[in-house]
Amino acid sequence: MISGIFRSSGGSAVADKAFAFARTASSGTMVFTDENLLLFDAADPDKLGQYPCEVARDEQAQTTVLFCGRLYDTDTLHDYTGKIADNSAELVAALYRKEKEQFVQRLNGTYAIAIYDRNEKKLLLYRDRFGVEPLYYQDQQGYLAFSSTIKGIAGLTGQQGELNKQSVAKILLFNYNPGCNTIVAGVKSVPPAHFLSQLEDQQPVLQRYWNVSFEQSAMTEQEVRTELLNKLRSAVGRCTGKDEKAGVFLSGGMDSSTVLALSGERKMKLDTFSYRCRAASFDESHYARAMSDFVGTSHHECDYGSAEVMLMPEVVKGMNEPFCDVGINIATFLLGKTAAASNASLIMTGDGGDELFGGHPVYEADKIAAYADALPGFLLKPVLSLCKKLPDSDQKKSLPVKLKRFAESMSYPRELLSHRWRIYYDAAELTALATPSFQGDAQWQSLLGDILTINSEVKQWDMLSKSLYSDYQTVVDFYLRRNDLVRRFGLEIRYPLLDHELVEFCASMPTNMKIKDWFDTKYIFKKTMEGVLPNTIIYRKDKLGHSIPLKNWIRDEKAVREMILDHLSEETVLRRGMFNPGYIATLVNDHLSKKRNNSHRLWTLAVLEMWMREHMN
Repeated sequence: MISGIFRSSGGSAVADKAFAFARTASSGTMVFTDENLLLFDAADPDKLGQYPCEVARDEQAQTTVLFCGRLYDTDTLHDYTGKIADNSAELVAALYRKEKEQFVQRLNGTYAIAIYDRNEKKLLLYRDRFGVEPLYYQDQQGYLAFSSTIKGIAGLTGQQGELNKQSVAKILLFNYNPGCNTIVAGVKSVPPAHFLSQLEDQQPVLQRYWNVSFEQSAMTEQEVRTELLNKLRSAVGRCTGKDEKAGVFLSGGMDSSTVLALSGERKMKLDTFSYRCRAASFDESHYARAMSDFVGTSHHECDYGSAEVMLMPEVVKGMNEPFCDVGINIATFLLGKTAAASNASLIMTGDGGDELFGGHPVYEADKIAAYADALPGFLLKPVLSLCKKLPDSDQKKSLPVKLKRFAESMSYPRELLSHRWRIYYDAAELTALATPSFQGDAQWQSLLGDILTINSEVKQWDMLSKSLYSDYQTVVDFYLRRNDLVRRFGLEIRYPLLDHELVEFCASMPTNMKIKDWFDTKYIFKKTMEGVLPNTIIYRKDKLGHSIPLKNWIRDEKAVREMILDHLSEETVLRRGMFNPGYIATLVNDHLSKKRNNSHRLWTLAVLEMWMREHMN
């Protein structure tokens, strides 16, 4: 992984101490040093950085480049630069010589890049368009430190960070941290599609180098279908490249099935990996097996039952920050472990498909809410109040459960767009959960600021386009955090449906081709894939996503319940000093009595405690 520390020439006692520590105690190989800069090919004992660091030095241009990631279309870059490079860092160095800071416009791939320009005494940090590769930095009292991991910052400076309690509150609210201020105080992530520029004696400056536009084109449906299939094939082709063997994390839904089918067209040797949920009405594995048979892959299946939830303390070891979705958390770990055991090294996934084509149920909820919001309050409020009182159900797709969740979320600001349906506490509930010392960091309205700022950037687009734009800046990062969980197994993950050329094309297609009429989601995607995928995959109605019956396991499985309650014991909660143990007891009791489904809330609280024990104690 990459790391380094850049000290201002004025210096400070804190900066001098951190710089001296990095010079003598930092692990890894020092690849550049001068009076105020140290660059490292850093050791990565937790395997959170995924790629080894590549290094290039351009003596003529006086630049040093550190690169982690994967570039696609390298032949095109070789032709453009006139240089047959030995590695991606050398390609970046050649591009930077020709185009300076804007060289990044020519890259297609995933990357975290550090460039030091000795002529200008300038450090540049770049992160790929969707944030697949992690990159963190700390700007503090006369120095800027950076690393591929949060732990790497502390390893570089010798300064153990404090808990950022406002980020903890965001994780409670959304089940992940949507902002750039990480859970460690003072450590930030470089936002996707941005670069940070730091001159020796100036403050660092963040600049965006790419964004997605939802200005719609005037293409006909047939033109879109033809071009979309070409774009999908190109995206898969870029990700597979010259590899002859690959694996696919396969759910049996359209997104991962499309990646598999188009990979199969390239005559590759393919392995597929899926999990089987051992619970009634939650098992989708037969669709994955059907797709494996359709393409002719070597299929590997692992079981995911209540016992696997007990793996979570091991899973959090691979998290830069906590993110709390039991389906994604455990399933990704199991799939990574299974893939590694089969000697796979390259894995592709279908992540990103919902954002391309408006496939997530939250976009349907947005459409309903637009009409509900227009109703007079004296009509709407009694109905919502009644729905909020509905009991929970053991079933996943239960109409009362949907109505209850919808009614609860309707009280949140409509300006949140699709995030309205992803919030787990209202203001009063969050206040009741927080201790008096924590309440200042857990002000509900202030926690929405990152998302509301993003949502305010665009005003002229239709509602679906606004929601998709917002989700590319937020929720996509949430899904990509599964990367952390499989890197430890030595796997490289690629995301064909996050190819930026494909994303740009799909963003420009008419909205009514994504969701046709009321609820015909992914309409144009389904039409495009006719003849490529089986109709049983295209037109299935029972897709569950990463759904796991955690709510039932907490109620019915003693081991699961005890593991969660152990991490939420009164003694533990009081020792942390952030949460009210009486309110947590109410969450537990309401859940066990089926008054309300609090599984997401309880899981997030438990995962936070697991993560803090592993990374902060």
